[in-house]
Parts: sequence; C-alpha cells; structure tokens
Amino acid sequence: MANSVIQLDQLSAGDGFPAYVAIHSEQLSTNPFALSPTVMQWSGQILICRVNHCRQFWLARQQRCACTLEQLFERVLCHHYGNGYIAVFANHPWQCLVYLAYQLRQKSQGICFLQSRLNRNIFKSLGWDCWFAPQQVLAIHLETTGAKRFNTDSFRARQSQLRRFINRIGLAGPFALQQADHHAITRRFEGWLGRVWRWTFDNSTELHGFPWLALDQPVRPAVKRDLEYPVNQWPYIEVLLREDFERLCEQFNRDDSEHINRMLWQITLFNYQVIDVELSFRHPYSLHREIPDFKTALYQAWYVYAELIGKLQARDKDLDLPDAMPFVGWRVEVCERIHLPPILWDLFANEDGDINHQNLFDLQNKLSIPIESYRSQANFYPEQSFQKTPIGGVAESGYDEYQWSASSSQRPLFYYQAADEIEVPAARQRFFLERCSSQWWLHDDPQSQIKDYFVLRDSRGRASWVYRNYDGRWYRQGEYS
Repeated sequence: MANSVIQLDQLSAGDGFPAYVAIHSEQLSTNPFALSPTVMQWSGQILICRVNHCRQFWLARQQRCACTLEQLFERVLCHHYGNGYIAVFANHPWQCLVYLAYQLRQKSQGICFLQSRLNRNIFKSLGWDCWFAPQQVLAIHLETTGAKRFNTDSFRARQSQLRRFINRIGLAGPFALQQADHHAITRRFEGWLGRVWRWTFDNSTELHGFPWLALDQPVRPAVKRDLEYPVNQWPYIEVLLREDFERLCEQFNRDDSEHINRMLWQITLFNYQVIDVELSFRHPYSLHREIPDFKTALYQAWYVYAELIGKLQARDKDLDLPDAMPFVGWRVEVCERIHLPPILWDLFANEDGDINHQNLFDLQNKLSIPIESYRSQANFYPEQSFQKTPIGGVAESGYDEYQWSASSSQRPLFYYQAADEIEVPAARQRFFLERCSSQWWLHDDPQSQIKDYFVLRDSRGRASWVYRNYDGRWYRQGEYS
C-alpha cells in the first residue's frame, strides 16, 4: 500500500471554506469579479474578494473537477493575473492582508490558505512589521469612509505608543501578546487599534468594523416598462417579464462569462406606491442560456409575486380595493453579478459523472426552498443515522461507511417528526427489517431502547415504516411513498 503524504500547506476536510481572499498582482485584471460579486479595491495592486458569497458554487465545481480548492482557484487566477500573483485565503480580510505582507517580503507566488496547518503556524510566528504594514492603507480607507471616531493623527500616535510598549517588554510578534483581548488593547491604545487586534485573532467571518468599500460594477443592466393598462394576473405579467429578460440579454451582448446573483424588481402599484423586491439565485445564473423561456428567472419572479400579492391582500383586506393590487409598471435591474471565465467550464468539458451537476444547480435556482443533502452517520438509532451536508460539499468521514450505508438502504426517505401509535398489524402485512438498540448504557432500563423495525403494507399496497417497542406497542415512524 502506498504511503499517503500529508500536505501541510493545503486545506483538510475539517478546515472549512475560506471567507475572503486578498490578491496581489502587478498585472491588472480586466475582470475583478472573477471569484465573487463582492469585491474591494484595497490598493492599486491588491484586491479583496468575499468568496464565501459563492461558497456552494465553488464547492460544487471542486467536486465535479475532483481537485483541491487550490488547484481550482489556481486555474482561474492564472487566467486573469498570469503567474506573478499572490493570493491569501482566510476568514477575515485583515488576516489576508497581514499574511500577504509576509508573502510579499518573501517574494512568494501562488496561493496560500491561512486555515492550513503550515500557514497557520507561520501566521502565528509573524513579527510586528507584517502586522503594522497594512495599517498605512487602512488609515486611508478609514479616513475616506468617514469612520466614526477615527482621527489619523491620533491613530499614528497610538501606533507609536504601541511600538514603544512592545520594544520595551521585548515581544516578538502579535501572538506573543495574544492573551490580551481586544478590550484590553482598546483601553490602553484606543478603539481602532483594539478593532485591528480583534481582526487579527477572531476566527469569525464577520467584518467587525472593517472598512469594506465595495467596488461598483461598471454597468448595471436594467430595463423599464410602463404599462398601457394595469395588470395583476400572473399569466400576463409572465409574458411581459419574458420580453424584459430578452431586452436584458441584449445588454449583456450574450457574453458567456456573465452570471447573475441578484436582480432587483422595482414594481409600481396602481396607487403609485413603489415596492422593491429581489430575485436571488443560489448559484450564479446565466440569463442568456435560457433564451427564450427564462424559466429560472420566471420561477423566482413567480415566488416573489405570490408572496407580494399575499402581503398586499392582508394589508388591504379592510379597504375597497381589488383582491390583487394591479401593477402599472416596473423596472428590472441586475444588481449583483459574477464574471466566470470560459476556462472554468473547460475544466469540466470531459466530465462523465453519474450526476448532471448543471441540472442540479438549475433546479436549486428554480426552487423557492433550498435542496438538502444528507449522508450516513455512525449511529444505531435510525432517526439519528444521517446528517445534513452542504450541496456540492466533499464530506470525508473517519470511519468505514459501508455497514452504515448498508443498514440504511431499506429505510425510507420520509420520517415523521414524532412517531404515531397504531394498532397491532396482521402478521401478513408486515415484513421484518432490523432490530436497533443504541446507548442502552445511558438508561436505567436497557430493554426500553430496543426497537424492531418492519415494512407495513396496507390494502392498497402503500408501504409504511413502523416499529414495535419493548412492551409490544406499535408506532408508525415514516413512509416509503
């Protein structure tokens, strides 16, 4: 058996998906939205992207490609920035910037995941120079955004005070002072240095006051419609929206890299009240690929329409108004999009998997509720023998799944929240499946944990999942169809 090599600089299954990435490149990209629709221009050569806004999309692409996240992002980043880039992934943009400062001093290239064991250990050993380096640009952003209680001169004075303090007591780097929380730093060196201290150590993906200034997308395609007569029935609205989506496609020039995350539907009612509603997509959505039907966008519009009409009817039930308030016009605007390069699709050109992932993504975009994915879990209780996993996620387990998958193969997909007691079924109606007993050592009466599971068929052939407990009582717990 070949020995496996542990890659300390790569993510493991338990490390989680990074929230942000800071990218440094001397080669400017014409597409800053290649990884996420949420982007900040930190400096002339550094871009910060919030990649967890498209987490499910990238995890699904990773699964289809059967590669690591590093390999996946490397192809995309090389396409846009060449080979001379540095990209640092972490849970907070400040951590990305501090470690990026270190990588620039080392003249490194490529991708670093701060969650990996090697990079995390290096991060903990960084000196103060890497921690202070990004603060020069930080002060500019805080002043530009008009941050509350920020004064550049005061901030510089507190920095000098902190430098004198660490030189006096001989601390090598921030982690040598990790026991001092951000409240202590705030009391000693004022609020903004306290926030920076919190960003350094906090594993949360929350910004906690980080001056995020989103980069505006250059053009927001939009169409406007003023109706010749009021309409309130969905079949008529659907036809008109389909025409408007066609007009939006013309503004995209049928660019294959354009994918939409959110659209704003601004509706003008009969009383000239304007209501803003949002059409959101769980995965980046290509509008022009659905010409001429636009089924996905129209499904989302229908969900929003139905919810809006219900709210309006509840609001106006005591007034002498139509059951469904008519629309006299609307405006549709693409407010958030991501530019996915064609090379990303080339990665999967020869994909022969059993699952058509693109159809799965399309289905998730069309539904009003998210699709849920489950996998087997090592537990003898049937109702606890599975756990929810992210769609597209790669779940690794530390145990042999075969026996648990085999035992669950005859269990139903539909469980009741609580089992219902039933009469004792006839012997010819039931078929024995298994006996389950788990965690008996936690109970005074171990016998009470025994359950015998059966398939129960009624006179119409419908199958239910039932069990008999230790004292002979019968309960229905699930259905097979």
